[in-house]
Amino acid sequence: MNNKKYPLYKTEKIYNLKEMVNLTAKNYGDRTAFSFEFKKETINVSYHQFKADVEALGTALSELGIQNAKIALIGENSYEWILTYFAVVNSGNIIIPLDKELQAANLEVILNHSEAEMFVYSDDYADIAIQLRNRASFKHSVNMNILQEYVDMGRQLIHKGKKDVVEYTINNNKMASLMYTSGTTGNPKGVMLSHKNLASNTMGICQHICFPESSLLILPLHHIASLVGGVLSLLLSGSTIAINHSLKELSRDFAKYKPQNVLLVPMLIETYYKQMLIKAGDDKSKENLKKVVDDFFGGNLITITGGGAHVDGKYVDAFRSLGIPVIWGYGLTETAAIVSVNRNDYYNANSEGQVISFCEVKISDPDETGHGEIFVKGDIVMLGYYKNEQATKEAFSGDWFKTGDIGFIDQDGFLFITGRKKNLMILSNGKNVCPEELEFALMNFSYIKEAVVYSTDNTIIAELFLDTETYPDCKKKLDSDILNLNRTLPKYKNIGKTLIRETEFPKTTTKKIKRQYR
Repeated sequence: MNNKKYPLYKTEKIYNLKEMVNLTAKNYGDRTAFSFEFKKETINVSYHQFKADVEALGTALSELGIQNAKIALIGENSYEWILTYFAVVNSGNIIIPLDKELQAANLEVILNHSEAEMFVYSDDYADIAIQLRNRASFKHSVNMNILQEYVDMGRQLIHKGKKDVVEYTINNNKMASLMYTSGTTGNPKGVMLSHKNLASNTMGICQHICFPESSLLILPLHHIASLVGGVLSLLLSGSTIAINHSLKELSRDFAKYKPQNVLLVPMLIETYYKQMLIKAGDDKSKENLKKVVDDFFGGNLITITGGGAHVDGKYVDAFRSLGIPVIWGYGLTETAAIVSVNRNDYYNANSEGQVISFCEVKISDPDETGHGEIFVKGDIVMLGYYKNEQATKEAFSGDWFKTGDIGFIDQDGFLFITGRKKNLMILSNGKNVCPEELEFALMNFSYIKEAVVYSTDNTIIAELFLDTETYPDCKKKLDSDILNLNRTLPKYKNIGKTLIRETEFPKTTTKKIKRQYR
């Protein structure tokens, strides 16, 4: 791979998701948009059919009096989930994708805060729908099992001349999606995203990444990265999206669909690669590792895409050495997914890539090394936090959204993330230390499974969860390894104390460690 700068890919312009559905139906027609299993039968939905289904369901909602309403959606990945999402936003309503791992009490808070009028759920959440029926704001609840009845009804209404949804004009700047950030508790923050936010981000991704013809959707759709990177961008590219309903079925789906692309988070990248090494046994040659990777992913994998957190560059290099680019990006829910992304053949393994076309990035108040808080502005930046003017005001500096992430941009335009502003350790000598930098270094020791670094009384402490099962003598090695690590660091960054945990750190529903657990 040459790893040289080259022109952006040409992408047709879209300003909202209705234009996306219409354009892709026109361009790709009978090509399969979605493939999934239903009652042990493989169902293929073409781009034409998807457009017709979206318009029919939207028309049925209109007939029921659901107009300019907020509709909450919960369930495992499915065609019905995706169909509901598009039908809602393309008929002038607002979708609220719910984290399917939240407890009923947390969902109740979100439903009431958002003033959702309808609750659409899969079978797995029928009991929660019953629990919330008299406690939450929604007036209507619909099980996805009967969505086809609504689609059939809408199709008949369109046939009889009801065209209000088919001909509906989207307001590109109006809120289309209300997404609640992970870790929501009694004080939820709902991110308001417009059609323009979502469409702009999708175009930006497609200008930077050339997606292959098929992909397997794994990550939960209520996460913005999965929705934009795993559905919207692939639809605009004309890809076929196979839908994995459960990680339990993943091996079967890799073998069945043989995807050319898969969207992953760092934890899965690392887990899968370690599994590959175990399966390879003593033969770690490229040829054998490539065979193991092919066997695992179905044999046709061309690219791995992803985001959500920083991925260790050694995994990027490892997969690329086998001819499979790992194309990684950076973004937040507040930026409608991606701010920057690496490319198929132009990348920096340790960076989060280059800034996409539909936004600008600046490093605010950089220190002597060029590190500072990352500010973003442009078409991808949210409208604000729902019913929270104070939080919205605090999140912006003029037109610039303050990400809360610390980083820098190198001479080639690659963005690097080095930590979170709120985690920054400010020592008595005036030095600022990003704990993530030290955590990253600690994770290079194979026996350290999890690490959290913080400071107390001006001492840097590393709290660790060790893999004592695989490495029974690791506690004996720890002190000398920390000493050797400290020798490579400036004195003020030295780890002064280590604490060993007997259990994993508490985590959010997105599997990120809760730093404020103490």
